Parts: sequence; structure tokens; C-alpha cells
Amino acid sequence: MEKFNSIPSVCIVGRPNVGKSSLFNWLVGERRAVVVEQSGTTRDRLESVAHIDRYSVKIVDTGGYMIKTSDEISAQVKEQLYLAIEESTFVVMVTDAINGIVPSDQEVAAIVRKAGKPVMVVANKADNKNLENSAMEFYQLGFGDPLPVSCMHRKNIERLKEMIIAALKGKLVPYEEEKAIKIAVVGRPNVGKSSFINSILSKERVIVSDIPGTTRDSIDTFFVYDNDNYILIDTAGMRHKRKIKTVVDTFSMMRSEEAIKRADVVFLLLDSAEGITRDDMAILDMIEANGKAGLIVVNKWDLADEVRDVAIDEYRNALEYACARIRFFPIHFASAKTGKGVMKTLSMAKVLDTNLDIKVPTPFLNKLFEKNDPSVISISRRCKRPNFLYITQICSRPVEFSIFVNDSRAVQDVHRKFIENLLRDNLPLKGIPIRLKVKKSRKD
Repeated sequence: MEKFNSIPSVCIVGRPNVGKSSLFNWLVGERRAVVVEQSGTTRDRLESVAHIDRYSVKIVDTGGYMIKTSDEISAQVKEQLYLAIEESTFVVMVTDAINGIVPSDQEVAAIVRKAGKPVMVVANKADNKNLENSAMEFYQLGFGDPLPVSCMHRKNIERLKEMIIAALKGKLVPYEEEKAIKIAVVGRPNVGKSSFINSILSKERVIVSDIPGTTRDSIDTFFVYDNDNYILIDTAGMRHKRKIKTVVDTFSMMRSEEAIKRADVVFLLLDSAEGITRDDMAILDMIEANGKAGLIVVNKWDLADEVRDVAIDEYRNALEYACARIRFFPIHFASAKTGKGVMKTLSMAKVLDTNLDIKVPTPFLNKLFEKNDPSVISISRRCKRPNFLYITQICSRPVEFSIFVNDSRAVQDVHRKFIENLLRDNLPLKGIPIRLKVKKSRKD
């Protein structure tokens, strides 16, 4: 079986706005990185496993290298670049065929040369024959013949893949499907998502800053813990639509929503000092709508303990008072800063992932119906009382049940809530969204 840690890593480096993220998307085979005409869009390392010619290759996108690093974010981007190169098996340096060699290219080349890693130069934006010829000037960087490519026109992308496979000969891992629990870590800006992931990984894998909006992409990190495979997906802070002001924010929100769709389990992080807000409830709606298992993680609990001395039971009751349906989800208290309670979330995610595959026998479900007939619920005399005939589970991931009645139009919301509560009280469905489909029985 394939192990993520043994997969060779190809690191994509270069100065800002040369097309690293576009190249990453083509190699991975999906639109994962945010691509806009704005320098510095990618800040963290973004990695994903690509399947190239029957092999698994980890592709790592990095933030654009800038000579001037006057701010904290730029400094951390540079640090992430150094770490990515150090951990890589092979380096692809991306340059701009239109602008030619610039001082930043020379500095990136010096960093890669010092690391002693095998490297090839890719001259992007070589959209025509003249630019292909001009790309040859990058030979001066000392890494052999540059490969002219065009991400816009997908020129020479397949050739690049062939060259990557050739460069990794002897280190390649044959692709073999292997189960990994995908966990998306979501929440509003600045609730500590990146710090939470760093605490799990026990290293500064993701850039952490007190500036809201640091993470732009959805970042996948593969790791093994206690003999189980996990994929952690760090996401940009999710805002209300009225708070989105830039194109990058729009794309980041789209990536966060896609991350929820790709995940098996979603951790919704709350700031202990702020409780649950309308934006958090909107994210909860998204988790339920996509049928994903959810865990509510109250982060920064070290601050709540010290400042307000709030008891866990009291805090949980306050959350349920503010948002009634949060009682359907497990609530866990943790501190990314101290590490307290962080690793336990992985065992909880494993349980949630297992429960997504629940398969409930139809006889068991109908015994529940016999003992707790939903039709006895008191409703308005003007409403027709439905006759519930039987219930059966129709699928898992998402967990969905079909309820057959004599008249589907007579089923009210109160009946649906009663049935959902009945199922939750008798099945391990804490944190698992339930879908109910009401159908008219043909036997009636």
C-alpha cells in the first residue's frame, strides 16, 4: 500500500506572478490553487498528490519569492519556500518567458543551487515561436536547457510530466488507491485554523499570523497518525457575502466551499471568546447541506479558562441556546496554542468517518416506527393525519432514509423533526447530517 510519506515531492518555485499556481493546477489535474492576475496570491505551501503515468507524485506549490521582505507575511512565505525546497526530491523553477531573467530569478536560482537539489527550469508564457526562442536565455541560470511551456495554451505540459517522471526514476511509488480520512478545517477568519493544523502536525507547516485572511488557498496536508492516513485541508476564513471585497476573497471562498464538498469530516472552529455567530451558522448550514460529518471545535479554550472561568457544561448550554441544532453535533474544547485537546479530534474524526458508512437494517428501523409511531403527533385538526407505513435506509455518505406514507402531502415539519430525533436517539448519528425523503407508498 502506498504511504504518503514515501511519495517523491516536486517543489514548484519562482518569483511572483510567473504562473506557478497555473502549472500546479495542470500537473495536479484540477483547479486547486487560486489563480488571478495579482502578485502574491499564493502564500502558503499548497500540495497535492498527482497521478502521473501510473505513479504518485506529490506536487508542492509555493509562494512567490520577493527580494524585499519588509512585512511578516513575506518573511514567512520565504521561510516556507526554504522548507519546501529542503523537503523536496526535485525542484521545478518557473520563470517568465516574456520578461526574461530578472534579479528575483537570480536569487531563486541561488537558493535552489545552495540546497543541492536536482532542478529544471520551466519558462512559462512561451505562447509563440519567438517567445520559445527567447526562453533559451534562462540557460544562463546554470540548470541546463529550459523547457518553454504555456499554461494558457497547455503547451509542453505533457512533456514536462515526462521529464519529471524521468528525473524521479528509482524513487517513484506506483499509484495504488488508499483510504485516507479527509478533514476540512473551516471557520471564520482568525479563529485559529492554521494554528490548529500546526498543532496537529507539530511543525510550522502552514503560515500562522494574527492578520485575518492569511490563508488564501485550501491546503491539503497528508500525514499518518497512529497507523491511520489523514488529509488535513486548511481553508481560507469564510465570510458573509457582504464582507467579500476582492476577487481573491471570492476565489478563496469558492475553494473553502469546495474543501467542504471534498472532505469526509469537517471541523468547524469557533473562537471561545466569541461563541457562535451568524457566519458560523451559515457554515454549519453548508456542512449539513453537503451531508458531511461535523465536529464543533471550540478553539482558544485556554483564553476562556483564564479570562472568564467558564465551565464546559455552561458554555455548551450557551451554544445550544444560541443555535438549537448545534446539539446534533459533538462539541470539543481545545487550545491550538497549548495543544490541549487537539490530537483527540483525530480519534473523533475517525469515529465520525466510520459512522458515515452506517447501514441500518430495515427491520430494526421499522421496529422503531412501531414503538414510536410519528402519526400520533398532535397537529392542527385542519391537517390530515398521515399514516406512516415503513422506513428504510437508501444510502450512506450522505446518510439518507426513505419514509413511505399513504399521503406524502400530509407530512409536516414536526413529523420530520420527530423522526430525525428518533433516529439520532437510537443510532450513532451524532455529527452526521440526516436526509429524509418522504414517498407515497404504491401499496396503499
